[in-house]
Amino acid sequence: MKRYIEINRKYLLIPVCAEKEVKTVSVLCRNEKIFEFAVPMHDKESGFYSFHYFAPVNVEKYQGKTFLIEGEIPRSFLDAVSLCDSIPENTQPHPLIHFAPDTGWMNDPNGLIYQDGIYHLYFQQNPFDTRWENMCWGHAVSRDLLHWEQKETALYPDSDGVVYSGSGIVNEHGMLGLPKDAHIFFYTCAGNKSKWSLGKTFNQRIAYSTDGGKSIAKLEGSVVKHISEENRDPKVYWHEESRAFYMVLYLKANDFMILRSKDLKNWKKTQVLTLDQASECPDLREVPVEGGGSKWMFWTADGFYFLGDFDGYEFKPDGVRHEAYLTGIPYAAQTIWGTEDIITIPWLRTKNKGKMYTGMMGLPRKLTLAQTPEGLRLRQVPVKEFQKARVSVSASQGEGKVFYMAQKPGAVEICVHMQKPGDFVANIYGTSVTYVASCGKMNVGKESVQIGKELNDFSIIADGEIVEVTAQNGLIYAVFELDTDRKAGNVTVDIAGKAYVDIYRIE
Repeated sequence: MKRYIEINRKYLLIPVCAEKEVKTVSVLCRNEKIFEFAVPMHDKESGFYSFHYFAPVNVEKYQGKTFLIEGEIPRSFLDAVSLCDSIPENTQPHPLIHFAPDTGWMNDPNGLIYQDGIYHLYFQQNPFDTRWENMCWGHAVSRDLLHWEQKETALYPDSDGVVYSGSGIVNEHGMLGLPKDAHIFFYTCAGNKSKWSLGKTFNQRIAYSTDGGKSIAKLEGSVVKHISEENRDPKVYWHEESRAFYMVLYLKANDFMILRSKDLKNWKKTQVLTLDQASECPDLREVPVEGGGSKWMFWTADGFYFLGDFDGYEFKPDGVRHEAYLTGIPYAAQTIWGTEDIITIPWLRTKNKGKMYTGMMGLPRKLTLAQTPEGLRLRQVPVKEFQKARVSVSASQGEGKVFYMAQKPGAVEICVHMQKPGDFVANIYGTSVTYVASCGKMNVGKESVQIGKELNDFSIIADGEIVEVTAQNGLIYAVFELDTDRKAGNVTVDIAGKAYVDIYRIE
């Protein structure tokens, strides 16, 4: 089936019937294919077409032209395709301080940049379903890392492949003939992952923005050609001591590559390294050590991190694999370019039952390395903007219960500081959080984890259906997803022993 449609509005609206059978939709202009998407749809041939939401595609540059939309798709779907000058509003409940997409699927954070007071969060996105497919780059912005505004989809698949994960920097060194305030992005063009790109390979490419991220253009061709299997996830930074850019790249299995460039176009391999059980989404940053000094850290998707030394050419790990997460929900974290502190944001692999979106981002956290009896360990604490947004609503010293009644939706943090390690029970809007010091077990809702024995310092942050727990001031970190997304009600904490308990509302 096919339909011709004259473009006289800003957005082409694609109806999405989430999690139904996927069919390929092609969009042509003047006999040239410009979009191809795998869209879930029901098979009703004619009549009223029911669907869950519209996925908007900006077609402003095609004003006055005619599109041909075609595929082995029902007429009712084609009739439901619309045009509009604004993005339809989505009113379903969302987390308050954890970014989640308006609609559709989201995974890895990409291209994290801070410039001129604005944080830019790009992310792996499928606007056309609540399942993984059609990998694009979504875009959101924030001034405080807590409250986000989603922008238009920034990068779409093309005939060379879909748009896999990558990173971003600001063009401080004036490369590629672009202004020094331009945003430069490195991404994996994943060939053979769509019908449109069958037979093509994975390679690393560049895109850029000269208007502060409002629009992004792709450069032609690749800067790192295909190396091995699904080589992907380029992370690029400047190495001041050796005066060059470096790229860390995932190859296959547990293998990674480091490359080096003076101009961002010509890259030379300097190292291939194998890291114990590590896979995907590498990041390599110099992290401050509390009390003075610093150490280089190689980070991978599961939150595995390796400490060592880096000279701009090779990373020499100390041979020990550490784990930053106690639960499997956080994944593929990436650090932000342009911040004074080393700040990371992970993707949270949430199911979001009953929602028209899947996935959210973890709370941004500052990274430092702390001296412990076991050696240097990673500390992850909420960014200073989070601390500033807290409002104390209840506090207690001594023994007994602490109570707070939330009368309007909000995120909440419970801080527990026990004089001696002991048990406690917290109830947050009907969800129970318990800790038993003697065995080190913590239960959050229906989930449990061995968080550590005889601990005496906890932070519990609840935001709708997500709970982030840290202990020992961020040395221990776990994330839980709840079956409910309640954001108001009673909060109580009952401590077995003397403790300081503070409850904060985050606004």
